[in-house]
Amino acid sequence: MKKCEYKILTISVEHFRQKKFQLELDEKFERWGEEGWELVKMEPITKAALLLQGASTTKFLTVFKREKIGTL
Repeated sequence: MKKCEYKILTISVEHFRQKKFQLELDEKFERWGEEGWELVKMEPITKAALLLQGASTTKFLTVFKREKIGTL
């Protein structure tokens, strides 16, 4: 049976508004892809709504997965 390892990253919505952060994130995702990591899930984390206000996304949870090397 193959074994996997996981990398979990939480990203604030505020960070996405910063161009420098976007470039750094692109570089990280590219490097992780080269290392065999695959993005398997990206899900919004929302802040609860108050009365008539709608819920808002404050963060994103990302999960990366890759097969462990040298394991069966």
